[in-house]
Amino acid sequence: MMPPLFAGLSPREKLFRSLFMFALLLVTILSLIPNPDDVPGGMDFTRWLASLLFGDATHSDKVAHFIAYGILGGGIILGAVRLLGSFIVCAIGIITWSGVLEILQGIISSRSTDPLDMVANASGVGAGLVAGILLLWI
Repeated sequence: MMPPLFAGLSPREKLFRSLFMFALLLVTILSLIPNPDDVPGGMDFTRWLASLLFGDATHSDKVAHFIAYGILGGGIILGAVRLLGSFIVCAIGIITWSGVLEILQGIISSRSTDPLDMVANASGVGAGLVAGILLLWI
């Protein structure tokens, strides 16, 4: 018997919903570990991308937030993930969860709460929603 979380979904929606749940778990873990910069090679891609986009690698953290939450935003659409029957409510839930994680960073780890991370998170979710809709439309 199919768990209610996957009932009535197409194979594509099942795949993307599973990937969405994995990504949400991964983002949650990475948000709460002491310092992702200590992982060898962990931020190399976002440093390169920040240098390319902004001419300054110091913005790599914001780029990482944007990408991570963009993946979640796209996953909402591609995985047909709804909260209270709505994609928008789900997106607001993800943005709210990102705020909770930001606050927890300042409480339980050596990292600090950064309001600009929230801006990057919300922007990423919005861009991911748009990208997901465009992918379905194509």
